[in-house]
Amino acid sequence: MIIVIEGGDQAGKLTQSVLLEKALKKQKIKTKLFHFPDYETPIGKEIRKYLDGKRRFPPQAIHCLLAANRWEKLDAILAAQEKYSVLIMNRYYHSNLVYGLTNGLEQKWLESLDDGLPKADLVMLLDVTQKESFSRPPRNEKGKIMKRDKFEKSESFSKNISKNYKIIAKKKRWKIIDATKSKVEVHEEILKTFSKKLGL
Repeated sequence: MIIVIEGGDQAGKLTQSVLLEKALKKQKIKTKLFHFPDYETPIGKEIRKYLDGKRRFPPQAIHCLLAANRWEKLDAILAAQEKYSVLIMNRYYHSNLVYGLTNGLEQKWLESLDDGLPKADLVMLLDVTQKESFSRPPRNEKGKIMKRDKFEKSESFSKNISKNYKIIAKKKRWKIIDATKSKVEVHEEILKTFSKKLGL
């Protein structure tokens, strides 16, 4: 089973992904957590440079790179599916669609970039207000505070991301979770949604 935790910047995806992983492991459910973009891979390093303003790419190129970053991890994802009951994705192909649409690209083209990757069984969107998002410091996968990247600096871009996430979430029937609530309340809502999906 693939569970995806999506949302705009500083929505709490990393925090909630880690909390979910710990909770499932505590229940003796074999769980593996992936983070996207994965900045450790060759393509991931190029994406990081772009986000830090050290590389310039047209929108089509950066969205191809973001998709390629997931394809780089395909063997690892497939291997994890054999070994683990649940894979948690801290962002997956869904974010490329939302960010790409906000960048003015076509939905059909964006979706084709990830066509063939293992599909998500459950997508949860962490929804936060712009004010809340901008009050939270950006962090990397290890929890270290980072500078705001190219996608995070513009409040108007971030507002459009939030709007498009909700539009797509409703169309594709993702679970929308109010992420302005406390960390514990959001975690409990995620666990409840997961249990409901399993029919528990």
